[in-house]
Amino acid sequence: MPEKTNRLRLWQAAAIAFAILAIGAIALLAVGRDNENEAAQVGSSTEQYPPEKLLMKGAGVQEAAHKPDPDAPVESYRRPDPTLPPVPSGKVKRFTIDTAEHITRVSDEKPPLRVWSFGVNGRMLTGTGGSPPIVVNQGDEVEITLVNGSSHAMQVHFPHSIDTHAAEVSPQRAYKDVEPGSRTSYRFTAEKPGVFMYHCGTKPVLRHVGAGMAGTMIVRPKGLAKVDRELWITQQEFYIGEPGGDASVEKMVAKKPDVIAFNGFASQYLKAPIAVRRGERLRIWVMNAGPSLPSSFHVIGAIFDRLWSEGDSRGPAQTMSLGPAEGGFVELTLDNEGTYPMLTHALGDAVRGAVGALKTGGAPADPAEPVAPSKMPRDMPGMEHGH
Repeated sequence: MPEKTNRLRLWQAAAIAFAILAIGAIALLAVGRDNENEAAQVGSSTEQYPPEKLLMKGAGVQEAAHKPDPDAPVESYRRPDPTLPPVPSGKVKRFTIDTAEHITRVSDEKPPLRVWSFGVNGRMLTGTGGSPPIVVNQGDEVEITLVNGSSHAMQVHFPHSIDTHAAEVSPQRAYKDVEPGSRTSYRFTAEKPGVFMYHCGTKPVLRHVGAGMAGTMIVRPKGLAKVDRELWITQQEFYIGEPGGDASVEKMVAKKPDVIAFNGFASQYLKAPIAVRRGERLRIWVMNAGPSLPSSFHVIGAIFDRLWSEGDSRGPAQTMSLGPAEGGFVELTLDNEGTYPMLTHALGDAVRGAVGALKTGGAPADPAEPVAPSKMPRDMPGMEHGH
């Protein structure tokens, strides 16, 4: 009897052990399948923003280029207003970004080209290669909706995307390629202040940015002092191919732009200077959208008594040096009547069009209270964590 009891116990133990092993095997199989599914999802998502997006190689140059059409109608030029737009109303700051392909000039002295650019909430910089700025306050919740080719007369042929440097998000989820006629949206909180770049992140990125798909996004810091007038400047390179055709990828790779412009058109603010009043305290927000060359922003006849760029606050200063995709602002006051050229002091780039002017006139303004450089804090309010 004891022997039978022992055998029964052995059989029960064996059955239990087998059951445990079976359950474990099923669990491992389920986990394996979940991991496979997760990997498949991550792989699919990663394909939206693979590392080779940064490269020209393997782009397939997407890219059957448009045939040049020197007889195609050229978009009429309208001078972009350099006054900084206000922050939109509403708890959530919503921006609808439209893509556009349009044949335009970026210089009076160069042939037209097919530019790819963005519109913001219905505003396009018509007849230029530029894109409007986006402005929010630090701490705002921001919603970006990219619509690939909804409102512009010329058909959009390629996928595009929208990479906002002010956002801390998963690139695979937010910066998806959007086919023509489609859209995508994402949200983020603008936690860190600064002057950021936004641009198309579709491969090859160099081609899309070099064709014009870039702009400025400003996250205004908390506690920023009031000034009399705020202006925006986006410096951008343009690489002209055949007249009426696409931008030249070969020139992009060689870093040999035909035109370098402020706000999408060469020398436009030199031919029609930006009017300001004597004694006004000015703040000029500047972004170097590249894609490849540095900038050294300078106003002839003036000294910046406050400068902030990429987390560094200082002054007085004569220039603001910005690499590609870097931004900042300067503050100054023009007390004398006259015309003050502003330019990149990389002079070979200034002669390509990165030049404009501020012109004073009228009665002196009641200036905003200046900040003495000697009393200026190293880190401005809200800028303790520059990007």
